[in-house]
Amino acid sequence: MDTSGGSIDAPDTSRSLLGRVPLHPLLLASYAVLFLYASNITELTASEVLQPLVGAVLAAATVLLVLGIVLKSLSRAAIVTSAMVVAFSAYGHAEAFLASIGLGLRTQLVAWGAFIMLATLLAYKARHLLPRITTFLNVVASVLVLLVLITIVPQEIQRSTDASQGDTPDTTQGDGDATSQQRDIYYLVFDRYGSEWSLDYQFGVDSDLPEWLSDQGFQVATESHANYRATDFSLAATLNMTYLDDLTARYGRDTGDRTPARQMVRDHAVGRFMQAQGYRYIHLGSWFDPTRTSPLADESRSYDAESEFSAVMRNTTIVPAFLRLLGHQDEALTLRERHVRIADFQFRQLAELRDDPGPKFVFAHVLLPHSPYVFRADGRLVTKAEEESEPESRLYGGQLAYLDGRIKATIEHLLAGPPAEQPIIIVQGDEGPFARKDIAWEGREAEYLQVRFGILNALHLPGVGGDAVHPSITSVNTFRLLFSRYFGADLPLLTDRSFTWPNNDRAYDFVDVTDLVATPPDVPPLDAEPAGDSLSP
Repeated sequence: MDTSGGSIDAPDTSRSLLGRVPLHPLLLASYAVLFLYASNITELTASEVLQPLVGAVLAAATVLLVLGIVLKSLSRAAIVTSAMVVAFSAYGHAEAFLASIGLGLRTQLVAWGAFIMLATLLAYKARHLLPRITTFLNVVASVLVLLVLITIVPQEIQRSTDASQGDTPDTTQGDGDATSQQRDIYYLVFDRYGSEWSLDYQFGVDSDLPEWLSDQGFQVATESHANYRATDFSLAATLNMTYLDDLTARYGRDTGDRTPARQMVRDHAVGRFMQAQGYRYIHLGSWFDPTRTSPLADESRSYDAESEFSAVMRNTTIVPAFLRLLGHQDEALTLRERHVRIADFQFRQLAELRDDPGPKFVFAHVLLPHSPYVFRADGRLVTKAEEESEPESRLYGGQLAYLDGRIKATIEHLLAGPPAEQPIIIVQGDEGPFARKDIAWEGREAEYLQVRFGILNALHLPGVGGDAVHPSITSVNTFRLLFSRYFGADLPLLTDRSFTWPNNDRAYDFVDVTDLVATPPDVPPLDAEPAGDSLSP
């Protein structure tokens, strides 16, 4: 096959390797993925990007080869393929800007179609210029890839260097002898489920779940707070039963790279301890990448295999626009629909798992009442337009009421067996709700921190005295308490502390705010719409 589309002449400078081998479609396809990776590198690892990267390159290569056969020239096919790659991958990035200058969906699609047609015309007409065009496009695409690699490579080298310096210390040392009765253990984390004070102060929500859990035999820590104000750090501390000071020592304070903490969520001391005691670790995945799957788990169950990165990557392409043009709702491609389906999947799995043979350790990170707000109190779905127009207090209150109902039904189901077989259950928030954006928080530091750090924390500990859980226990001590009481592990409780950090570029520059969150401020609630109206549409 002729790669240039022209006659075969003696080699010259125009027929250098850059002019003869059209790599630019593959490089541009790589760039689309690598650019998104570089933009979010502090939250992602290379392994999470590998599958989308390979998929993008293979797709571009397939189109290139097919068009090469049709056009009988790889160089011509490459020009058309590169135009298609740019249109496909850049559409989502340009859509909002083009819409802001008055270009609607159809106009934008026509414009991108015209762009591809012009590229096709150029490929046909510029026969003698093909080597130079190929050289130019190869150079441009190579420079683009090089620019993102300048961001990615040093970061990955640093990660490899840091990882070689040692692993997170094993915090499960002790005799670890299991009791004769190995009860199933359920660790249920509900994202942004705040304390009673934080819900009432910020949203005007009065949840009866803590009282209901107490009636079911749970020990409720009424003054509990998160150790860190973000999911990845909070879960890393809880699942490894230790504070994250070691990350500060190893990576320094002046970094925004959160992947070391997220790796501690994926591969954690709690799971390893459970497996050492003969437990089967079952992981119920969320759409949040650190808890989507678990390489440590004996069984990782997920509603779908798509990562958060892949979902975001897909939504930057032209695919959703084509679906809208064809009159199809693209909800199945959005985070909102995945939010609904994954949460429902997790609750259904919890119900089914009760009768699975044990002993088993089940970890479910349920992203409710975390936004997007998709549920009314009675389970009806909230549309995107409704979410954008209604006050957050009503939306959060409705989603929380729905969640409370699902939690109660799940707990009742799990506790339906005889007392001797009742499982250990932990119902816990990882952080409080995000502070309302319509409120000026200047001068309200104590209230802000109380909202962000106050969490739901309740433990069902069969056979353990009712005074085992002190009111202000934090989640870092959850499994220290559990493993000491049930497995004889030598894990004394740590001092309960809470930490924030200045900004996301100094993620490990931890600031102790324990004293500020210890006692809720004696202030009236914000002027929030009562959540009791959330049952209405």
